[in-house]
Amino acid sequence: MTEQQIFPGQAYEKPSAGIHPPNPTLLRRALDWVPLHDLMAAHVDFSGRFDRAVKRLDAEGGHALPAAQAHFHFFDALLFSVDPKAITTRLLDYVVDNGHIRWIGTHFLDGGDWRAILAPVSKSYSHAEIVELCKYRRNFQEGPRYKRYAERIAKGETVHRNRIALDTADKLDGYFEYYLALISDIEKNGIVPHSDLGLRGQTGRRHRWTRTFWQDFAERDIGVAIDADGRLVRHTNGKHRMAVALALGLPRIPVEIRMVHARWLQRQSETLGLSPKDALLATLEDARANGWPAT
Repeated sequence: MTEQQIFPGQAYEKPSAGIHPPNPTLLRRALDWVPLHDLMAAHVDFSGRFDRAVKRLDAEGGHALPAAQAHFHFFDALLFSVDPKAITTRLLDYVVDNGHIRWIGTHFLDGGDWRAILAPVSKSYSHAEIVELCKYRRNFQEGPRYKRYAERIAKGETVHRNRIALDTADKLDGYFEYYLALISDIEKNGIVPHSDLGLRGQTGRRHRWTRTFWQDFAERDIGVAIDADGRLVRHTNGKHRMAVALALGLPRIPVEIRMVHARWLQRQSETLGLSPKDALLATLEDARANGWPAT
């Protein structure tokens, strides 16, 4: 059994149901996807700032280092493959941090207490929809979840899924058909690393309205985080692809490290006798060769 850990700083909290931060403006989104500051910062004293941040977060808690900087600095070094069955929990997309709601994917390093914001992968809406689709396939209209959505739409309600408003039977069918196409492609080709794909991903040209432009633009490999005990948890991108992998029983899938707990990385640094950044790179190199958990 894992030893109970005590974390510095204020623990993250789960937001109330249905409460999310306001959507950013188009200008803010454009600036986020052209992060010139982060691109430059990824090459200016990045190693020093990274190592100092790990030690500080381990001692004080909180979060540091914008995720975009880590992405620009590490690139493919954060990628490896893993057995999807090893990932049983997920981080919530939105958390309450010191009284304010924020998206969990803002930073690459974190020293907080994640226990209140972890949930089983199998309990997510995305997972349930994909499992149902894998069972019913072209007869998806017979599935209980589809029927519940259809009943709500028939009453004049709008079902919001994937940031898209489903308010007609045709839109609901298109939503399920989109992910049916994803399942069929993955069943045939496996989960393809995002670097090998265009914006269409693995779902073709049909029913593109079921995803926003920004979702396609920001799509990346299935995201995972390393928690304080060195376990992988699902994080941000790839909810549906992860669900398909589990439903189909795929043996391996490509994943990308999107966040790392400072408590684990500081311990790994001491164990390997390397700086925190070099310890992370050495651990991921070992994981590519020998699998996770890395030695």
